[in-house]
Amino acid sequence: MKILITGARGGIAFLTGITLASRGHFVYMTTHTNEEAHKLKEKVDALGLKIIIFKLDITNNEDRKMLNNLDIDVLINHAGIGIGGSILDVPMDEVRRNFEVNYFASYDIVRRVGNRMIKNNKEGKIIIMSSTAGIIPIPFLGSYCSTKAAISTMATSLKRELKTLKSKVKVVLIEPGAYKTGFNQVMIDNIDKNTGYDSVFYNDKIKIHNKLTKLFNLIEKRQLDSIVVKIIEACESGKPKFKYRAPLLQRIFTRIYLIFVK
Repeated sequence: MKILITGARGGIAFLTGITLASRGHFVYMTTHTNEEAHKLKEKVDALGLKIIIFKLDITNNEDRKMLNNLDIDVLINHAGIGIGGSILDVPMDEVRRNFEVNYFASYDIVRRVGNRMIKNNKEGKIIIMSSTAGIIPIPFLGSYCSTKAAISTMATSLKRELKTLKSKVKVVLIEPGAYKTGFNQVMIDNIDKNTGYDSVFYNDKIKIHNKLTKLFNLIEKRQLDSIVVKIIEACESGKPKFKYRAPLLQRIFTRIYLIFVK
């Protein structure tokens, strides 16, 4: 299969890409900048894998237009950013940037790729990466959690819409828990930047930072294999499930939360 992965410079997307390539799939891996693409190519070449790597700034409309003519069987819509800070503090331009990357740009990519797959009568898959943070909101990471709630809703709506067409295109939603990739730590560090002197949380920002750091140190899964296995399964299965979550303990906690709390 021909598989495109956005936001693949490291972490879950990187491991997914090299695993799929090692399993014989034709893989495209994209990054936000040309410099990141160059570094990623060096890493991939060192592994002896044949992967097409190119810059795809998903917020750039000209870059997204490249997808109009790209023939792929599976889209793994992974690119995203996280903004930390209170709902009362994060500047609106940062909130808009968070939604621009995680939701609006991803929405447009899904729209472009989905239309091409359907018009070509392809048995394609659109795999949308969300997060359990969209189900269980985390205080002081509200902007990020909101974007993930939005994209999970988008995936659910699209799945139901394609049933109307009896389309061969399948929509899959991946909701990872907390993994130690450095992503969460960047969000936590944002809290300091976005909690200024005039914030009602200013006197507590060190305590908030430390509390979240301890939380993620406790729950983050260091090995990425459990979620990568789910993504690979979604790619290769003839009848993939709509929703995949991992790691196991966080998946169980999410289920309990949905039953007893939400």
